[in-house]
Amino acid sequence: MEKASVSNDLKNIHLYNFHKAHGAKFAPFAGFNMPISYSNGIINENFHVRKKAGVFDVSHMGQILIEYNETNILNLEKFIPLQLKKISTYRSYYSFLLNSTAGIIDDIIITKIDLGDKIYFFIVYNASRKEIVQSIFKKYLSYISVIQDRCLFAIQGPLSFHTLSKILNINEKMKFLDFKIINYNNKNMYISRSGYTGEDGFEISILKEDSENLISKLIKSDDIILCGLGSRDSLRLEAGLSLYGNELNENITPIEANLLWAVDLQRLKSSNLNGNKYLTSQIKSLPKIKKIGITAINKIMMRNNMDILDINNNIIGNITSGGFSPNLSKSIAIGYIKRDFNHINKLFCKVRNNLEPLTITKLPFVKKNYKKE
Repeated sequence: MEKASVSNDLKNIHLYNFHKAHGAKFAPFAGFNMPISYSNGIINENFHVRKKAGVFDVSHMGQILIEYNETNILNLEKFIPLQLKKISTYRSYYSFLLNSTAGIIDDIIITKIDLGDKIYFFIVYNASRKEIVQSIFKKYLSYISVIQDRCLFAIQGPLSFHTLSKILNINEKMKFLDFKIINYNNKNMYISRSGYTGEDGFEISILKEDSENLISKLIKSDDIILCGLGSRDSLRLEAGLSLYGNELNENITPIEANLLWAVDLQRLKSSNLNGNKYLTSQIKSLPKIKKIGITAINKIMMRNNMDILDINNNIIGNITSGGFSPNLSKSIAIGYIKRDFNHINKLFCKVRNNLEPLTITKLPFVKKNYKKE
């Protein structure tokens, strides 16, 4: 990680000074100065989330409200492979914005919510894709509101409900991807049982004016600590979750990324879906590449963008995300290889000009613990 410095070209998240006062180390990410770790360090933050709970400030991510109307539904369905009229209110869905060849413009979380005056789609999208996503929404949709007055927190770990329920009026019956609007200081707070670590947890959209009050209450508990993007990345890698810009981009389809489960197959019959013919073709004939999990046999460190090689030094794929797994005490990675590669054969990466043997490993590396019942 680069040593953080406040650059005129970078934006500070709303609680920058709060995080600085609590010992955060910062680094540039998607145009923001983001907390990467705190005094406990990345490995201990990872362990704490797996055993207890941690809170991540992910306020750099995009949030938007889109009015629920016929025209917006029609235009959104050009990009999103869901039947938007059939999604349940107060239920979140993982999906994508697709381009004309079914490449992923961004992966998103979309929820239909009722704010009393009207019904809206509430969409959370990646910080690194804000400009292009917002340009699409502004071009094709009406009655949209890019949210600028809210922070976004992720409380993750097996004790996340236990910690949150002491502060907020939430019901343990909330299941993974359930969504609620609750009252906090007489204002609307959006909360979903979701996250990006593989653990049980909640994501909260809260007005900036109330954000420091909430996060200060949370970290008074011995069960929860502040965590940065460094541990979040190690947690999502262990959980085998894809990251936009690594596993996902405009040249990768949901099928290649092994995310067909997030596509409503009925939508593939519609000409009003970008890339529907490409997806249909890939279902029938399978794409030429596939996503895999990888572990290193020796004590080496796999990194992003390393080539994956066969025994004859031929490039058969590449590593998209690689790093150290605190819970497995070894180097792990996600990558893509040619589908026709014979798994009986060995694969390698090159470290200091040495061919290092690798093992294809079923994802996730660490069991997910979402509350589904």
